[in-house]
Amino acid sequence: MIGVRHPIGLKTGVGLALALAGALALCTVPSTRALAAGTAAPASAAAAAPAATAVPGWLKITDPPVTGARAIATFGNAGVAVAGTGGKIAVSTNGGATWTLRPLPGGLAVRAVAFSDARHGWAVGPAATIDVTSDGGLTWKRAAPAPAGTFAAVAAATSGQLVCAIDPTSTTIVTATNVATPVWAPEATTLTPFPTAPSIVAGHSASDGDFAAVIGDNGVLITRAADAWTPQTSPYGAGVPATLALAPSPVWGNGVPDLFAIAASDVQASDDEGASFTSLAPPAGGSSGAYLGGPRPQLLVGGKAGLLERYSLTGGAWTTDKGTLTAAIVACAAGPGGVAYALSSDGHVERTLSYGAEPFDLSSSAAALTVGGSVRLTASSSVRAPGALVLQARPAGGAWSTVHTWSWSTSPGTPAAVSERPTSTTQYRLGFVLGGHIDAVSGTVGVAVRSRIAVTRSAYNLHVGDVYRLTGHVYPAQPGRKVTIWTDRGGAWHQVAKGGVVALVHGSSFATRLFGTPVRQGYHLQVRIGANSAHLAAVSVRVRVTIR
Repeated sequence: MIGVRHPIGLKTGVGLALALAGALALCTVPSTRALAAGTAAPASAAAAAPAATAVPGWLKITDPPVTGARAIATFGNAGVAVAGTGGKIAVSTNGGATWTLRPLPGGLAVRAVAFSDARHGWAVGPAATIDVTSDGGLTWKRAAPAPAGTFAAVAAATSGQLVCAIDPTSTTIVTATNVATPVWAPEATTLTPFPTAPSIVAGHSASDGDFAAVIGDNGVLITRAADAWTPQTSPYGAGVPATLALAPSPVWGNGVPDLFAIAASDVQASDDEGASFTSLAPPAGGSSGAYLGGPRPQLLVGGKAGLLERYSLTGGAWTTDKGTLTAAIVACAAGPGGVAYALSSDGHVERTLSYGAEPFDLSSSAAALTVGGSVRLTASSSVRAPGALVLQARPAGGAWSTVHTWSWSTSPGTPAAVSERPTSTTQYRLGFVLGGHIDAVSGTVGVAVRSRIAVTRSAYNLHVGDVYRLTGHVYPAQPGRKVTIWTDRGGAWHQVAKGGVVALVHGSSFATRLFGTPVRQGYHLQVRIGANSAHLAAVSVRVRVTIR
């Protein structure tokens, strides 16, 4: 005979649904995004499939270990260099995850830094300082012969055939037209000296070869084409500090601007080598900027209090971002595709892989499943960078590990959906590998996993006086845990009073005590296991017992 105790208010399915919902609340991440379509979760789970929480498009990276940081430049796929007043340059080859301090020959303060490719770079400063590197910033040496001047700005064309450094006090621009074996030549102008540090840019124009431009806060703008400098009409008057941004490979006259002048009051754009400008009317304006290339070219503008604005060169609209920095953005640098960096006046740096947009969106086809089932994970992307996208998983109580990898580029396709069969409640997220370092680029999606209880028999047809034992297995094995045995004998579900708690042998198998059958009757039995951090609560099928 099966002994029972009085019901404790647990009606069929109600308490179980509450337990499932409570456990699920502990292992899923709330989201404000739309849910991905997929197979509906069982009614007992009472939950829909969650999408990942948002990850900002800008990520604060490790602070570069330099004092008085004032200039930033990129090189190669994941290289970035930050220069300051301490006579050293902080160099990173993994997108700013880690830095190495590299000494400069003279130990003097650096005013500006620029790279033409993954290996060749220049750092300029006072006392005829032009230091060069040909190994991606690992080592630096003094340019020989060192040109005279107190240099405030430097720019390099991506063609590798033009480097320009300017001495604002004498308005002397020195150039080298072969970065592998540079020979510096002064190109004096007839213009009046720039009162403060000017801004200089250089690029490789398909029509005119290497192009360069310089602007100062004295209302002077000059451009270089066909090896000659030409005065232009500046879009700003005297006393207006401005910086320039230039497409690496400008295409003039096609209706899409390539040269930009950025000031706190306005942003001006030119498609004719600086001969004329048109206002882009930004929401706020800024003090620095960079041209972001790739399939969605944009102008990035940095301003006060960490404000970042992006202008779509194809869509003609502004987008305002608030990144992780709070001080004024004093310099911006663009990497490949949608990669860019912003340097603040207090020496912090943030990075985007996705033009400032949310990098990835991850969603799952189900919020909960029974062990043995599969969940479909779908990603969408705004990242435009060379590297690899990885799907990472973290089971309850475990560490993050990579379960799938896609190669990535500045023009990637859509990542294929991935099916996973988790055996315990698992968190999923997307990471991006840039320069060998992984950063999380999506929020986490939680998939709660329900244990599976298999009973050896689903029905017993017995005679009065027979004895029987209910047996089965729990998947996956859960050492140290117990199952409970429930019956609806008497018209309501309640736990069997004697032998209603059964320990799992090796965490998997269970067998009840011997039950007697003294009278003719019919009822059901059910095996249940409670929820924990690794698994949702689970129930077996109903086992029908008929005694004749």
